[in-house]
Order: sequence, then structure tokens, then C-alpha cells
Amino acid sequence: MKRFLPWITLGLSIIVLAAVYIYISAAMNKQDASFSRQRPPAQETPLDVSVITVNVSSHAAAIGAVGIAQPHQNLTLTSQVSGEVMTLADQFEVGSQIKQGQALLTLSNISLKSDLASAQNQLANAALALKEEQRQVEQANAEWRAAGLDGDPASDLVLRAPQLASAKADVTAAKAALALAKDNVEKLSIKAPFDSIVVSKDVSLGSYLSSNTQVATLYSTDRVTINIELSLQDWQKLPDAQTLIAERWPATVQSVNGHDTWQGYVKQAGFHVDSASGLRSLFIAVDRPLEQTPALLPGSYVKIALEGAQQQRLWQLPNSSLSQKSQIWYIDQDNRLANFDTTPVFVDQTSVYIEPPAVLQNTPQQVLTHPYNSYLTGMLANPLQRATQ
Repeated sequence: MKRFLPWITLGLSIIVLAAVYIYISAAMNKQDASFSRQRPPAQETPLDVSVITVNVSSHAAAIGAVGIAQPHQNLTLTSQVSGEVMTLADQFEVGSQIKQGQALLTLSNISLKSDLASAQNQLANAALALKEEQRQVEQANAEWRAAGLDGDPASDLVLRAPQLASAKADVTAAKAALALAKDNVEKLSIKAPFDSIVVSKDVSLGSYLSSNTQVATLYSTDRVTINIELSLQDWQKLPDAQTLIAERWPATVQSVNGHDTWQGYVKQAGFHVDSASGLRSLFIAVDRPLEQTPALLPGSYVKIALEGAQQQRLWQLPNSSLSQKSQIWYIDQDNRLANFDTTPVFVDQTSVYIEPPAVLQNTPQQVLTHPYNSYLTGMLANPLQRATQ
């Protein structure tokens, strides 16, 4: 019996090991089967996003610029004849307003008045000589007819045609000389050529002026013009130049401090582009600037605000709606995130104006107001309404 004991122990050990192996294998197979069963899908959590509901509508871009109000006419008034300053008008002072045709000063020049008298005498003598010549022509014709001669004389001197033409030319020359003498005498009184303000007064009583001496600087008061320079992008927001001019396109003129405003309009457009800056001029006018309340003074720095042409079927969105990648994010019909690439039609301080794809134009859309780079297309969204535009 003792001889078979080791074999019995070995057999029991083998049986125990086999049982353990079978148990472990069964347990592992059960676990593998449990893992192999498909787990139920996890519930998707919607992402909270702030949105704004928008519809397409028409909008106009706002265009701003800065310029200087310049007078319509800026004249350096000069004397056209020489003479001594004899009188100065009381209104001829710096800052005064003067009317067209008003005399500012008068000059004294005896020589010019003598020339006028001589011209008058010369015309009188020429007129007398013409009448005498006309009488001689009549007499020459009468004598020719009395002589019974047929046809015309061999020389036109016989009937005094050249002498008559010379006498008529002398009268014409004398009239021209008289007109020049009168004009020179009239220029002894220097007058304002248009309604204006006196910017500078450059003469004094008793001073002697030569021809072409500066007398004053005058600014016209009929209107001021502001020249503003616009980029190609700004011009694209406006109607064409012919429309701007023909319709006197309105413009708001504002003082730099923002306290005063005046109503202006487009007067003219530049028809060339500055090759250095790439800018093109637009001229804004304000009529009767000194009659405005308050007056718009020439030389003032002003701000110009223009409204561009109406653009159709645009979304007006907060500036924050345009992502860093120039995309607009919105909620699709399945409440999931979607986007499209865009370039703004124009922008202002608070809003960006976008032309949406055609498929989004006919119904209101929920657009994200603060899209983040971490957003992915197709993510489930929970829109939190902010406002409606």
C-alpha cells in the first residue's frame, strides 16, 4: 500500500490541477463573452450656444472721412492800374462780409483821366472826318453821274471808296481806344467781384499801388467745398459718380468736436485715381455756409458721413459672429452646428453685414454670436436665444 501512495498523490494533484484549469478557462470565457456584448450608446449632450435669429434685409454702408471746408472762390485781389489810394470803404476790414460790386477802395490817376479825355476827343475828330468823307463820296458819285460816263471808274479812288473805308476804320479804332480809357478809369475803383469775406487787407490810405499789386484776399460766401479722399473699397459702396452728382447725394458735415452739424451734398467727383495713394476725390458742398446756424467757417476741419447705396438680402450680425477663420456658424434644421465661409460686404463699429448662401435666405436662421475654434460641424446644439435682427 505504501508503495502505491506516491502514485495516488500524483493522481490527485493532476485531478486538482485539471479542475482548476477548467474553472479558470470557464471564467475567462464568460468574461470574454461579457465584453463581446455591444454596450448601449452613450447619450449625446447638446452644446449650449448663444444665437441670434436673423432675416435678410436691405442695408447701406456708412462711409466716413475728414476734410477741410474750403471756399468756393479764393481770390487774391490785385490792382489792374496804378494810382494813389484815395478812399477805403468802411466795410473793407478783415473779417467783414461784402457784397458783389461793392467798392473797396478808389485810386487817383490823373494820367488815366487825361487818356480818357484824349480818347473822347479822338473819337469826336474821327467821327467828324467820317462825316466829311461821306459827303465827299456823295459829291464824287454825283459828279460821275453828271459826266454821263458809263460803268465804273478805272480806280476806286475816283469815287473815294478807300478814303471812306479809312475814315470808318479811324472811328472804330477811336471807339476801341475810348472803351479802353473808360475801362482803365473804372478800374480806379476796385470792387468785390462776388459776395465774399475779407481774409486779408494789404493796402492803406495814401499808399501808391502799381499795376498788379495785391490789395486783399477774398473768400466767396456762396458755398464751401470739402475734398475727401476715398479708397476703392469705399467707392464700391456708393452709387456711380454720375448718380451722386445728378441726385445731389446727401452728406452730413459735422464739426470735429461733434457738437455742430450741417447738411451737405455731393457737388463733384474726381475722375482720376492718385497713383501714389490709390485714392479718389469726392467733393462735398454746403451752400450759404455763413447763413447756417451755427455758421460753417472756411478753413474748418470737419467730418463727413455718407450713406452708401442700398444692398439687398444681407444679414446684419454682431461683429463677434464672424469667426477668426472668416466663417459664420448657424444651427441647421437638425439642431446641429453648420458653417459657411464668407467675406463681409461691409462692416461698421458694431455690426458685420453678410450675404448668406441662397439656401439660407428665404427663412429665418439662428446664427451663433460667439463661435469658437473648438466647434465642429455636426455637433448637437442647444441654442440660447439672444435677440432678433
